[in-house]
Amino acid sequence: MEVQINHLRKAYKDREILKGVTFRIEEGTICSLLGVNGAGKSTIMKIIFGLEAIDSGTISYSGKKKAPHGDYEMGALIEAPAIYMNLSAFDNLKTRALLYDISNERIHQVLELIGLSHTGKKKAGHFSLGMKQRLGLGMAIITNPDLLILDEPTNGLDPDGIKELLDLMITLKESGMTILLSSHQLHEVSKVADRIIILHDGEIFYNQINSHDDDLEQLFFNIVHGGI
Repeated sequence: MEVQINHLRKAYKDREILKGVTFRIEEGTICSLLGVNGAGKSTIMKIIFGLEAIDSGTISYSGKKKAPHGDYEMGALIEAPAIYMNLSAFDNLKTRALLYDISNERIHQVLELIGLSHTGKKKAGHFSLGMKQRLGLGMAIITNPDLLILDEPTNGLDPDGIKELLDLMITLKESGMTILLSSHQLHEVSKVADRIIILHDGEIFYNQINSHDDDLEQLFFNIVHGGI
């Protein structure tokens, strides 16, 4: 799925969060949206997923103005994972699978992908933060969506967990999935992103195909601390 965002504006009370943001997420790519806390990243993701209304501007999804079904053609992990603490990983995924007639075989496949196939009947309330984050990702990809939106998915993950998650994102991209990723792990993001977008104070200051040659951390620092 390709997503085109044009002149997006959003304000809360007297504060303008997004100031005419325009960018495109190419189909079958990983687009990384970077910025400090409060820059507007999560707001953009919520708007794309249909959780927030826009004040002005337009969004098209593969050329269509109407948003696809948010729970099926799009998957998202935004803020805290929406999981049931009294259920196992399998049963958490089952709650979503039942909505779309998804097989148990697919549930087991996703559990293997997210590294939770060994958890058995253990309740999610007893999972570590990283395990809960991986389960949240599993909830987002159970329907095999065309567009996957990930807001800080590496929160709570150790270095091995971060690497596994990034490897998984590459695998999902190779299967045809489009991914919009927000993360503070700049060095790691630079390894997998096809496009880098840096948002600062509600505006886009950088939007380029990732050449993997630039010092992303230095570029980010220059933008958020005085511009370039």
